[in-house]
Amino acid sequence: MIQFIAEKYLAQKLKNVKRKVGAMNLSTAKTALLLYDSSLPEMEKKVRNYARFLKEEGVKADTLGFYKLKGKEDQRPQDELGYIYFDKKCLNRLGFPSDSRVLKLIANEYHLLLDLNFNSIFSLKVVSTLSNANFKIGKASGYQNDSCDLTISTQNKELDYFLSQVTTYLKMINKK
Repeated sequence: MIQFIAEKYLAQKLKNVKRKVGAMNLSTAKTALLLYDSSLPEMEKKVRNYARFLKEEGVKADTLGFYKLKGKEDQRPQDELGYIYFDKKCLNRLGFPSDSRVLKLIANEYHLLLDLNFNSIFSLKVVSTLSNANFKIGKASGYQNDSCDLTISTQNKELDYFLSQVTTYLKMINKK
């Protein structure tokens, strides 16, 4: 029941989102936000490497990772420059972010948003859907088909392969 209410509330909030939609390529994009599940150490490492790659390409990359707490003693990683983490303590009852750091990222007008939420975590869905990013990229499945401007369909489930496809398409987009 709560999930149903949360989905309806998200649809209502989406009506108020005003963003400039436009295709970006790697040479024209100056800022990017990467959304991902930071609970998985292998994903954390790959996302950090890709953020480093984007910085080498001249794109200021921020990352937002959702960390699933594994127990009462478990704590999310500490924020670093450009790497922000949040957990369920930063959410309201419906699963919407209530933390000011996350709300600020949603309001920022990033040139690119890469939705790497392969596990359909609702709070990352909210961030992706409500973000003011100009060009949203995600995997062709689930909610990303509706909220992303470019979806990439791959049979390969590996993050490395998906990121290589994102890079390929971002280099192919011709912006004049």
